[in-house]
Amino acid sequence: MKHKRTRVRILYVILLILIGTTVVPVWFYGDRMMSLNRDRLETQERVLQTVTSQSLSQVISLYMENLNQQLKELYDTVGPLATHIPAAKYSTDPDLRLAQERFVADRPAVLYATVLNDQARGVDARARNFNTATDPFLLKSLDAAFTAAQQGQAYRSNPITVGNDVVMVMAEPIQQKDRFLGMVAAVMTLKPITRELVDTKQRTDLEAYVVDNAGRLVTSYDPDKVAGTDMVAIPIVQNFLDSGQRVTGNSSFPLQKGKEIVEMLGTYSPTQKLGWGVIVQRKTSDAYATVTEMRRQTFELGLSLVALSLLVGLLAATTITHPIDLLTRTARSIAQRNFTERADIRSHTEIGELAATFNQMADDIQHYISDLQTASEENRQLFIDSIEMIAAAVDAKDPYTKGHSGRVSQFSVIIARELGLPEEEVDKIRVSATLHDVGKIGIEDRVLKKPGVLTNEEFDIMKRHTVMGYEIVRQVKQLTEMLPGIRWHHEALNGKGYPDGVKGDELPLMVRIIAVADTFDAITTDRPYQAGREFPAALEILRKHAGTKYDPLVVDAMDSALAKGSFAKFEMRRRAVAAASPDPVSTPHT
Repeated sequence: MKHKRTRVRILYVILLILIGTTVVPVWFYGDRMMSLNRDRLETQERVLQTVTSQSLSQVISLYMENLNQQLKELYDTVGPLATHIPAAKYSTDPDLRLAQERFVADRPAVLYATVLNDQARGVDARARNFNTATDPFLLKSLDAAFTAAQQGQAYRSNPITVGNDVVMVMAEPIQQKDRFLGMVAAVMTLKPITRELVDTKQRTDLEAYVVDNAGRLVTSYDPDKVAGTDMVAIPIVQNFLDSGQRVTGNSSFPLQKGKEIVEMLGTYSPTQKLGWGVIVQRKTSDAYATVTEMRRQTFELGLSLVALSLLVGLLAATTITHPIDLLTRTARSIAQRNFTERADIRSHTEIGELAATFNQMADDIQHYISDLQTASEENRQLFIDSIEMIAAAVDAKDPYTKGHSGRVSQFSVIIARELGLPEEEVDKIRVSATLHDVGKIGIEDRVLKKPGVLTNEEFDIMKRHTVMGYEIVRQVKQLTEMLPGIRWHHEALNGKGYPDGVKGDELPLMVRIIAVADTFDAITTDRPYQAGREFPAALEILRKHAGTKYDPLVVDAMDSALAKGSFAKFEMRRRAVAAASPDPVSTPHT
């Protein structure tokens, strides 16, 4: 007895073919593109957060140093007066009062200043609308400052919220031959730090706040947050404390916001000498909003394609031997990502409609893949724009270097293309050249902006920017191939460069290109100690050092590009700036 063979309905076969050859490739390719975009977005977010937190950290350190300097100025102003005033006249001495009032009036950061004798009697001066008597915590801090002064110790309070402002009490003892004579104290505002955090939120949509070395809030972009609030329960704050307050770090972490737990991406950076930490963070959903929207559209399009496949299958339940073979071959071509293939079936039957619908789906797939590729290119451009923004932020530390990183990047790209390098290598060189000076963000302004020639000690400090830039960028895994240009762009073929003395063939071509472009821009740009040279004259200087410091092939490539007019727009711009500007004068060293 023969078993009856189970008949497979052609409708099911058609449905399986349509779904398997349209929806699955789209979902697979879409998922791959979303994964790549997510990685790029995460890289950009890490770089942005790292640069932002480190920049805020430096701003805060400089501001706090300024407050300490102002307290020293107050001490130097009133200290000599205070040591010669009898105790009974502390409260009434006109010179002491006038000195304090002038000091407070001339310094917006000082809200209140007082000089007390050893009996806690004295005179004070305050900014308009500021009253220390209205806040018990402030009074308590002033009492603590006096107690510390009696013991011969300086005093710095924890940040205190007073009204809409965050302040600190800072005090120094007045002593004469180890004898306690009194105290100089001031209430300093931290409002500029708060304003910087608020501006960061408005510019970048990053939530920024500052904590001290015990995890208490110093100040925040959010006006509802009170200074002194314990923030240790927040995972990224705990990570900062565990790090020993010495290094920058990134992490993903959950954050309780009201009744909701929100996944966050955050970065912390320590401040110099203070032991404070700058935290910047953003919702993960906001950071990956583009990928989330792409995922939703992919899902909706996939459902639409499934529904369309079912409809086409219902209309195609006839004997379709040859047309099905043709459709199958077409489907296989599409499965192999040949989205230009079409089913050439001219028929007024359901098969013809099926073929037309199938071809329409192939068009939709092709358009959708094109859209994904466009989105990928936009994200690539966003990555490049973010890198250029970072370089611009570094150049902005000194207006004299404005545009330097961008020009070095453009020069490097011109040379790389003149050498015939593939575009993939050109892109790596572009990014590395744009970031080559990112380490200067860690160089002290007194060195970076010093007029004239640096001393040997200062030059040693300046040379650290290559290693600092390397340490900043190497935290981003996707930028690993760009690191040589950042660390070694001041190396030389003869091994007499810095920081590592690498020489000869040990220097990658990327490094040799960026070194020539960097020097060329330095020679042709007005400097504190010399006017910028014309382009041909700058090229002659490079030729003199070709073979010892610079790669002769790279110098020849620049010569060839210059002869072809590739640098014409830069040369015209340089001449226009030189014609419109006065002779170079002493400006900060870059």
